[in-house]
Amino acid sequence: MRSSNPILNSEQLTKARHSEKAMTMGGTIRKALIALIMLIATAGYSYYLTVTGTLSTKVFIGCLIFAFIIGLVTSFSPRIAPITTPIYAAVEGILIGNISAVYEATYGMIVLQAALLTIAIIAGTLICYATGIVKVTHRFRSIVIGLTFGVLIFYLLTMILQLFHVPVPFMHQSGTIGLLVSLAILIIASLNLFLDFDLITSSIKHGAPKHFEWYCAFGLLVTVIWIYVEALRFLSRLRN
Repeated sequence: MRSSNPILNSEQLTKARHSEKAMTMGGTIRKALIALIMLIATAGYSYYLTVTGTLSTKVFIGCLIFAFIIGLVTSFSPRIAPITTPIYAAVEGILIGNISAVYEATYGMIVLQAALLTIAIIAGTLICYATGIVKVTHRFRSIVIGLTFGVLIFYLLTMILQLFHVPVPFMHQSGTIGLLVSLAILIIASLNLFLDFDLITSSIKHGAPKHFEWYCAFGLLVTVIWIYVEALRFLSRLRN
């Protein structure tokens, strides 16, 4: 099996299957909560710095580059996840706090709504997965992976067009098309949670090593951050 989230790579799990200390569901949940708490803590501090005008653009860009690098390193080196995951969570928190402050200043009360929507999506997908309402089959996995790569290509093309000053109205503006595009991307991001949940349970079943608790927590964090950002975009367009 392979998740559309490269951080949860089943090939890596297979290589380390016979570890002396295997990962557990409880351990994975605790690691995910620790990472989430660190994300929220630094996001709150970054939010305050942004509101007071003391968070510089250079710091934001630096954190963006650092988060990208450490994300790639962790993706291909799961053994260092116990070290890099908390760091990644803290750095991403700075980015999320800044983005949230900008949206809040523009729309008002949108951060709380986006957070609640993100929590609702996590709870809903978890219930559907745990109860078997949604089963992660090979076909389901292939479709989600294909859609996710489609979104990544879409973002990449949008960035390239912007470099050449070619506007993409439905990407950054409101309107029916923009709203539908934002909703579609939010749904695709949410579907990735099913793949994350399935790969976590599979890795536990096959006796993945203890450090994969941090590795899987990292993967979940990436997906949750994506959902939250897309929730902000969707709600902002819905407001318009």
